[in-house]
Amino acid sequence: MGDEVAWDQTSVLSEWVLPAAICAPVTWVCLVWRFREDGRLLGTVRSAASAVAVVLWTAVMAALASGLLLPHASSVPPAAVGVVAGLGLVPKRKLEQSGEHPLMAIVTLGDSLLLNSLALRLQTDRAEWSYRMAGGFQDCWDLDTFADRVRQHLLSRVDAPGRTGRIRTHLRKEIVERHRDVRIAAQKWITIETRIEKACQQQRRERTREELRQVRRAFGEAEQYCAYLLDLAHAHGKRSDDRRLRELRDRPEAVAPGGTPAG
Repeated sequence: MGDEVAWDQTSVLSEWVLPAAICAPVTWVCLVWRFREDGRLLGTVRSAASAVAVVLWTAVMAALASGLLLPHASSVPPAAVGVVAGLGLVPKRKLEQSGEHPLMAIVTLGDSLLLNSLALRLQTDRAEWSYRMAGGFQDCWDLDTFADRVRQHLLSRVDAPGRTGRIRTHLRKEIVERHRDVRIAAQKWITIETRIEKACQQQRRERTREELRQVRRAFGEAEQYCAYLLDLAHAHGKRSDDRRLRELRDRPEAVAPGGTPAG
C-alpha cells in the first residue's frame, strides 16, 4: 500500500508538476524575447499581471497535456512537454525551420488571446508613459530644451553591449530624426506665439479664439513629437533610466550626459 502511494506521488510529480515547473521559466524567457522591443513586461501592475497570466496559462496547459495525453504517448518525456509548451510562444517564423511539435496546438490553446491582450497592454503602457513624460510644460521653450537633453541621453546609450553596428547606426538615425521633428514643431509654436504676442501688444487687445486655437494646436503637435521621441527611451532603455529622464525634465539646471550644461 505504501509503495502504491509513493508511486502515485512520484507519478503526479513527474507527469503533472514537472512539465509545469519547466514550462514556466521557458515561457518567461520566450516572453522577454518576444516583447524585447515592444515594452516592459514588469513596467506596470497591469502589464505584469498580463504576463503572469500567460505564464500560468501555458504552464497549466503543459501539465494537462502531460497528465492526460502522455499516458497514450509514453515515448514523449514529460519534461519535453513543458519545454515545447513554453517555446510555443516564440513567433511562428522562428519555429518554421525546426518544425512544430504535434502537441503544440493543444498545449498553447488560448495563448493567442492572452498574447494579444498583453501586446495591447504593453502598447498602452508605453504610450501613456511617453505622453505623461512629455506633458506638463508651460511652453515650447522648455519642451525643446527637454527634447534636446533626451536626444543626448539616448545617443549616449546607443553603444550598448549586444547591439550590432547596423542596429546602432539605425537607432542613431532614428533618434536624430525624431528630435528634429520636435525642434521643427517647437520652432513653429515659437514663431506663432511670438507673432501673436507682438500683434496683441501693438493693437492692445486680447488674443482671439482663432489665435488661441493656433497656439494650442502648435503646442500639441510639439508635445506629440516629443512623446514620439520618448517612445525610443521606453523601448530601448531600462527602467533605471526613467529616474534620469525625470531629472532632465523637472530640473532646468540639470546637466546633460557628458557633463555639459543641457539646453
